[in-house]
Amino acid sequence: MVALTYGNAPTATKTVAATETQAPAKGFFRRALEAMMEARMKQAEREIRLYGHLIAPTAKIEE
Repeated sequence: MVALTYGNAPTATKTVAATETQAPAKGFFRRALEAMMEARMKQAEREIRLYGHLIAPTAKIEE
């Protein structure tokens, strides 16, 4: 099979390069999983703050 272009016809590489400016959107399950991970991380930080007085004073807790 032969592909011919005549004159100033746009080529596929120019067309593809112009349309690939946006990043792909995140899917539903990815967004749900990230939200769940963030909620669990916040819960863990709350628990550490709540019971931080029981941790040895030499332990370093980052805030």
